[in-house]
Amino acid sequence: MKTSSGTKTQTIALFSGSLLFQIIQVGTFPILISQFLSESSLSSFAIGIFVAVAWIVVFLAGPFVPSLIADVGAHRSNLFASCFTLVSLALLALSPTPAFIALSSIAMGMGLIIRWIVCDTLVVRVSAPHVRGRMIGLHEALMGLGIGLGPLLFVGTALQTVVWICIGIAVLGQLAFFIANIRPIVELEETQGAAPGQKFLIRVILTALVAAFVAGLIENSAIALLPLYFEHVDFSLQISAILVSSFGFGGTLLQPALGYIADRWNYYLAQMLCILFIIGSSLVVLLFTEQMLVSLIALFFLGGASGGLNTLAVIEAGRSQRAPQIPAAMTAIAMLYTLGGIAGPVASGASLELFQNQGMMILFVVSGAILALFLVFHRYQATLGSDNRQQ
Repeated sequence: MKTSSGTKTQTIALFSGSLLFQIIQVGTFPILISQFLSESSLSSFAIGIFVAVAWIVVFLAGPFVPSLIADVGAHRSNLFASCFTLVSLALLALSPTPAFIALSSIAMGMGLIIRWIVCDTLVVRVSAPHVRGRMIGLHEALMGLGIGLGPLLFVGTALQTVVWICIGIAVLGQLAFFIANIRPIVELEETQGAAPGQKFLIRVILTALVAAFVAGLIENSAIALLPLYFEHVDFSLQISAILVSSFGFGGTLLQPALGYIADRWNYYLAQMLCILFIIGSSLVVLLFTEQMLVSLIALFFLGGASGGLNTLAVIEAGRSQRAPQIPAAMTAIAMLYTLGGIAGPVASGASLELFQNQGMMILFVVSGAILALFLVFHRYQATLGSDNRQQ
């Protein structure tokens, strides 16, 4: 079934709104609150806990989002997400004290999880099966672009000015969602067949969900705490923001290629490539922290690889489920990514306290290695099970 020109316009608007809110919710907000809190002389560990608050809210609220979508529809749910985001930013504009930052993080977490599941659900629904990997890859590339653009707001800009810029971006994002809701988005017909049900859930838990956890751990640790990480080598906030931006732009450029690999070749191969880049890039940053250009390039590949793990998880879940199950599948992916988002900043903050520069990158290397071992073991089990069934 072909989409109409109206649907193409709405899809572009949907992608644009998703990008604009990603700039705020993931690319800017963690850095914003960590910088406000650093002015309060809090430790890196305490700042990591504050950053994790939004992700704790995401984890707790996530299971209720599919019901919200079913009750009020996807586009009204997106309106709720925008309202929560604006409330969060208004609290920062009013008074960026630790108490207000905690309330702001709660509101931002609500806005993030609703927008996240709604947009992933809509993207899967409007994508034809034979190009679904590439469409999801493009959408996830825009999410990486949001991570890349967000830190650039801090270059030569006061923190309160960044807050007001984010408010303006949120308004534009909601206007894009209004355009996407001019008329109901045409959903492409799903292929027929029995839903995998419990077997699907077991497979996702054993593969995609674990990869999503590692992606959340690395991405959210890097976005929030890399500026603090590079403080140890006396890089300014502006230089650190550029380095974090490189991490985000890596997540932008690699995702369509991973989507193409998932459509045409091997999902497992794409995952292992991401893991190799995570381990290799982390080691390069660890060994050459003080060399800005080397770190810039390494972070570019680290961002692409960590974001790629989440992209591949969404592709796998989107392929396996028909329209009624897609919100639940996206929620499952979001929950494990969120667990990583909670654990990552706290563990990375603690590692910065204990080991200074070495700790966070060692954490990334160990996480990648554990995921690699898990995937190899799971693939071996699957092969062994297939052989047993053929006998």
